[in-house]
Amino acid sequence: MHKEIIHDFNQHKQWLQNYFQGEFVHPNLLKVDSEMGKGFVYFYKIHPSNYFMLFRVEARQDLNLQIDYSASSYFKYVASFFNTDLWIESNDGNIQHEIKWSGFYTCTKDMAVNGTVKKGELLKRVSIFFSDDALNEIDDLQVNQYYTNKKQFFHFFEEQTDLKAFRLMLLEILNYSDILQTKVLSVKMQELYYIFLNGLKRVDTTVGHHPRKITNNQLAALFKIRERILDDLSQRPDVSQLVAETGLDKTQIQQLFHEVFGFTIYNYFTVRRMDKIKDILLEGSMNTSEIAEKFGFTHLQHFSNSFKKYYGLSPRKFLKEHSF
Repeated sequence: MHKEIIHDFNQHKQWLQNYFQGEFVHPNLLKVDSEMGKGFVYFYKIHPSNYFMLFRVEARQDLNLQIDYSASSYFKYVASFFNTDLWIESNDGNIQHEIKWSGFYTCTKDMAVNGTVKKGELLKRVSIFFSDDALNEIDDLQVNQYYTNKKQFFHFFEEQTDLKAFRLMLLEILNYSDILQTKVLSVKMQELYYIFLNGLKRVDTTVGHHPRKITNNQLAALFKIRERILDDLSQRPDVSQLVAETGLDKTQIQQLFHEVFGFTIYNYFTVRRMDKIKDILLEGSMNTSEIAEKFGFTHLQHFSNSFKKYYGLSPRKFLKEHSF
């Protein structure tokens, strides 16, 4: 399988045009209607070392995007949003593991994940290629240094309210005309850029650095643990059991989970559960008693105390202060 080596923005654009057999109808809009697929790729460059690519292509055959970014001298890091098309290939046995998520990842350019899109499926995502210039815009010196001092990292961030709202608006914009899309998408990419920088601040800077590159097997195992936790947020996870099911070293997998997701396995469950409770509370689809029962709290007072400990306010006061 051919792996393309990417050096800079213009070469990246040219390679994608050749790969998809597409035609540029605007300097930033590549239309695709070929044996490879149908759709478009939108490009937006802030400057040579910070640029975006938005993919929305229905595959007419299996697409294997094997791209090596490590040789680029223009950018150092990669981020990817709204992925539904990524698979991890196992190091042994050539087994593919589907990655399911709702959020985005960012990593150093040598750790970027390759994608496989099956015939009939939709390649859809936004990718950002950026340098230390972007990290220097983070208004938290400790967080900035956390990233710039690490030779390698791979972090995943859950989709928060701002990113959910952005995704819904983006879906509407994709129905605009080609000309209007090119005008509006440049503004939306700028917006995503700052949502992204704000998202990076959620990293736990106390996480230690693991110099050994994470393997595909380990990454697949981490996302499998995450998926198992999110399947049932009403039950405290059996961490030992979850780790044992991966067949990997217990200490190492727990360290890597902390590295990638920013929390220990159990704390990750706690954070995700409280995030979900907050969303349901603000939606108004359930009252506090129903929420408490749904998420496994034995008493309403226990639920209220737990919520207040986490958010600093009782559910009632939180709802009052955060309703528009």
